[in-house]
Amino acid sequence: MKLKDIGEFGFIKRIERGCLIRDGKVIRGIGDDCSVFKTSGEMAILLTTDMLVEKIHFLLSAISPYELGRKSLAVNLSDIAAMGGTPREAVISIAIPDKIDLAVLDGVYDGMKSMAKEFEVNLLGGDTTSSPEHVVINIALVGEALEDEILYRSGAGEGELIFLTGPVGSSAAGLDLILKGREMEGWEDLIEAHHNPYPHVKAGRIIAGIKAANSLIDVSDGVAADLGHICAESRLGAILEERMIPTTEKFRDYCRKFHEDSNHLSLHVGEDYVLLGTVFPGSANDLRAALESEGCEFHQIGHMVAEPGLKLRTRENSLESMATSGWDHFK
Repeated sequence: MKLKDIGEFGFIKRIERGCLIRDGKVIRGIGDDCSVFKTSGEMAILLTTDMLVEKIHFLLSAISPYELGRKSLAVNLSDIAAMGGTPREAVISIAIPDKIDLAVLDGVYDGMKSMAKEFEVNLLGGDTTSSPEHVVINIALVGEALEDEILYRSGAGEGELIFLTGPVGSSAAGLDLILKGREMEGWEDLIEAHHNPYPHVKAGRIIAGIKAANSLIDVSDGVAADLGHICAESRLGAILEERMIPTTEKFRDYCRKFHEDSNHLSLHVGEDYVLLGTVFPGSANDLRAALESEGCEFHQIGHMVAEPGLKLRTRENSLESMATSGWDHFK
């Protein structure tokens, strides 16, 4: 069955069931020109949007529809996590080529609903349209946070420690494996990291709640690029310690086996969707304890400095300038 067999409004009816996870404050969900919902008066509203375009962000031949649905919502959840917020309501716009089977779309929405259920996010509707060739998915997500707990890229200070909430590089290695057509058996963890990232919303709320960190961002474009945003917004530089960058054993095995540049994959590619932030040295242990007590991770990887620019202290203890390069759609 194809989309043309049921039409736009038939498709809307098809996806409506299971979208409301929390209906207490929803006045109107799918089925009108706007969704309507109430918010808590003391909370600040967060709004983010991300677009995934076939052959730019994903390959339909390589990712399952279910994983694509999960990932399309996960990247937005990660943005809310990076501000220390709680995700709440989402609207989805999707452009669909005529060639796409309805079973594929069902799988995409099943994946979205699975991720939404895990994070108690309502899917309130959106827009559907045709596309001449490629699938395009755009999600806008609303979140909320107490105003004095929101974390920005601009809050870092000189001497603060830089940290990550998880390992990096595995998603990049998974993408590298796919693009180079290598045998996937034995590397399933890397493929999973790329196709099914898990947003660190819980870690973001812990970090915001104890008010120990001063800046935060999610690692979507790569550690170097995203730390570069913190440096630029905070008007500082940073030194990273190569020996302290957290990676998985499977990632290291992959780089050794195929002679890949581990620094490039772990620092300059991205889509890890862990959180990267800065914290006062005196508060680092409290932050580590708070995160680890809730099953989250804390990895110190460097510190902020007054001199602009990004540098890497190698395992041989030399200090090398480092480009703040990562994924850029237009370069």
